[in-house]
Amino acid sequence: MIKSTLKPAVVLAILGLTIQCKSVNTANSNKVGNDSTLYATLTGEENYALHGAITIKFNVTNPTDDTLKFTQYHTPFEGMMSKFLNVTDQAENDIAYIGAMTRRVMPPPAETYHAVAPGETKSVSFDLKHGYKIEKAGSYTLQYIGENISGVANSEPIVITISEDQVSTTPH
Repeated sequence: MIKSTLKPAVVLAILGLTIQCKSVNTANSNKVGNDSTLYATLTGEENYALHGAITIKFNVTNPTDDTLKFTQYHTPFEGMMSKFLNVTDQAENDIAYIGAMTRRVMPPPAETYHAVAPGETKSVSFDLKHGYKIEKAGSYTLQYIGENISGVANSEPIVITISEDQVSTTPH
C-alpha cells in the first residue's frame, strides 16, 4: 500500500518542480521565465601556467526577444558551491572537484534568479583551481553541465593547455 502511494507522490513532486522551472510570467509586457533557450559559453586563455590562476569566463546569453531568467544555483554566479563543470584531462580522466557542495532550498527562491534581457549576455569570471584539482601540465577539456538545475543550456566544451613554464596568453 505504501509503495503504490509513494510512486504517484514522487511523480507529482517531480512534475511540480519541472512545471515550476518552466513557468512563464506574462503579467508584464515581457515574458520572464526559466528557459533552456538561455545558453552558456566558457571562454579563457588558450594557455596557462601550472602555478598560476586559471581564470575562466562564464557567459549566459539570451538570443530570444523575451526577457528570461535563470537561477544562480549550479553556476559560477554563486561561486564554487557545486560541481557545475565537467573537467577532464587529455586521457579523458575526470578531474576531482574539490570545492564546496552546498545544500539548497528547492525550488530556488526568487532572490537566486538573474534576469537576462533580449540579446544580452551576463558574465562572471572564476579561477578553475578554486574548485578543481589541477596538479599537472597537459590539455584539459572544460564543459558547463548545470543545465538541469540552473535552466542555462550546457556549454560546448573548450580545451585549455596547462604548462610547467610561464606562458604568454592568447585569447581563446
